[in-house]
Amino acid sequence: KLEMAKMFGATEVILAEKDDVGLIRASAKVKEMLGGRGADYAFECTAIPALGAAPLAMIRNAGTAVQVSGIEEEITIDMRLFEWDKIYINPLYGKCRPQIDFPILMQLYKNGQLKLDQMISKEYSLDELQHAFDDMLAGVNAKGVIIFS
Repeated sequence: KLEMAKMFGATEVILAEKDDVGLIRASAKVKEMLGGRGADYAFECTAIPALGAAPLAMIRNAGTAVQVSGIEEEITIDMRLFEWDKIYINPLYGKCRPQIDFPILMQLYKNGQLKLDQMISKEYSLDELQHAFDDMLAGVNAKGVIIFS
């Protein structure tokens, strides 16, 4: 998945260690890569509640942490992670404005600048629904797609 991230525009990637609680060590690597200041933006996309605050540890002062995966349960956050003037947002659909943004996204896709087809790592029939869920939970695919005949 790290190589796939590079294919889609990531300039640097870090493989976090499973025992890195809250991704604190990974955050230190991010800050080291950026000369000690942290990222302007960091996104949590895992839907793992224990990582809900991880982007706060990776951003610079006045940076923005974005909760993308929609964690919908109580989590504990060390308030020191908010120092200084850090912003934490949980936008619905990334604050998308469908009437404005969808035509732009469609044009980017048509021009080959938005690589949606390349994100699909496996297609499943409706009869393979359980297999698709099992693969999703195991992290096998970047994106699995159910094909309806």
